[in-house]
Amino acid sequence: MLRIIFILILFSSYCLLRGQTAGIGTNTGSDCLTVVKEADRLFQDGLYDKCIAALEGALSTCKLPKSEREHAMGILAKAYVETDDPEKADATINLMLKNFPHYELKEEDNSEVYNRMVRKYKVHPQFSIGIRNTADWVHFKTTKIYSVLDDLDYSESYNQKLEGILTSFGLMYYGWAEFEFDRDISLNADLIFKWTKFSRDFNKQSTFDLNFSETDNYVEIPVYLKRYFHIGKNTLPYITAGMGWLSMTKASGSATIHYTNIDSTASTGKINMLGMRNRNTFEWIAGAGIGYKIKNLRLFLDIRYYGGLNSVTNPEKGRTNDMLINDYFYIDNSVKLNQFEIGASVSYTLINSVKKQKRFK
Repeated sequence: MLRIIFILILFSSYCLLRGQTAGIGTNTGSDCLTVVKEADRLFQDGLYDKCIAALEGALSTCKLPKSEREHAMGILAKAYVETDDPEKADATINLMLKNFPHYELKEEDNSEVYNRMVRKYKVHPQFSIGIRNTADWVHFKTTKIYSVLDDLDYSESYNQKLEGILTSFGLMYYGWAEFEFDRDISLNADLIFKWTKFSRDFNKQSTFDLNFSETDNYVEIPVYLKRYFHIGKNTLPYITAGMGWLSMTKASGSATIHYTNIDSTASTGKINMLGMRNRNTFEWIAGAGIGYKIKNLRLFLDIRYYGGLNSVTNPEKGRTNDMLINDYFYIDNSVKLNQFEIGASVSYTLINSVKKQKRFK
């Protein structure tokens, strides 16, 4: 019986101790908010040591709301300044800015020493992800003309072929990521799944009409640098420059020939053109835009131009397709893919950088 009573006493003591231990660091009651208010009063009354003791305890044992925790850390740092403890003040400011990178410094409410310590730190978005919506105009630029028949004009252009209301441009949605360095320069990368569609119409008077159309799918990865220029607190004009890689994943084409003298039409049906294309092409990128920052959220409007560096077609490989060459008299030209975009995007900052400036006036 005594053994059972002893075990119950030990178990009760364990439960009580565990309950007290669990309460440390998770106290969320009104007592914690009262402590912060009291610490603020102690600071205003010049009782800095008591203020520090109260806030150190509250910050280590209370789960304060974000706004109250930010307020408490600010008071604690100011109290350290007043007690001539710059190392602890600096460490507290550093930790505060890492937890609350959008802390607003109200200089008129603080000492000059505290203001200078806060201004020594530069806070900027370090890693962000976003989505972009663009209107995209595509232009196929012929750089070299190839021919099969001597009396057929093969300089016929590649015309973008769209359907519905999007007769001159296409809409795209894609994701992007941004890593910002110091000095307002960032490295960006986009991931785009896109398609283009073109058509070529040949008209050989009184003999035959020839049409060739094709739809191509790409994975496009632009990589570029962005340079920000700050205007005011939240406005961010910028310029961009970089390179892009396009990987063609699908190319489906068809040719149709109509003999006008005998009123006869023949068609190839769908042809896999991927083997007659350069699967990997590159482009240069230049652009400009303007952004607006709201804490971790940033909104952008911009324009961008992509200039193709090599041909998306491979006419030499096209000569190996006997049906297109001999039956339809068709061959591609060398063609570069150029693009112009107007876009709107939104990004969210996942990681902010907090660094002390080496040179600070």
